[in-house]
Amino acid sequence: MLSELLSLVVLVALTAACLLVCFEKWGWLRVWEVWGPRWFPRCEFCAGFWLSLELLVLAVPVLGLPWWWVSGALPAAALCRFVFSLR
Repeated sequence: MLSELLSLVVLVALTAACLLVCFEKWGWLRVWEVWGPRWFPRCEFCAGFWLSLELLVLAVPVLGLPWWWVSGALPAAALCRFVFSLR
């Protein structure tokens, strides 16, 4: 059970990092810096967390997983930020 959670966290983190790379290439992150709210600056960790959380919220009912697997968004965000910083 723990190995499945770990593999899901890695898969979600890599998917979120890929989405962040695409968002940066398309210029969406630059638009966020200019037009986004000043109280919520650009943060790769925060973006990775919210993307991972959304992916896990979608994956839990689709795959029939326990609801507490959504807590994997935090380690997925850390891994996503690390992978995103390697580009």
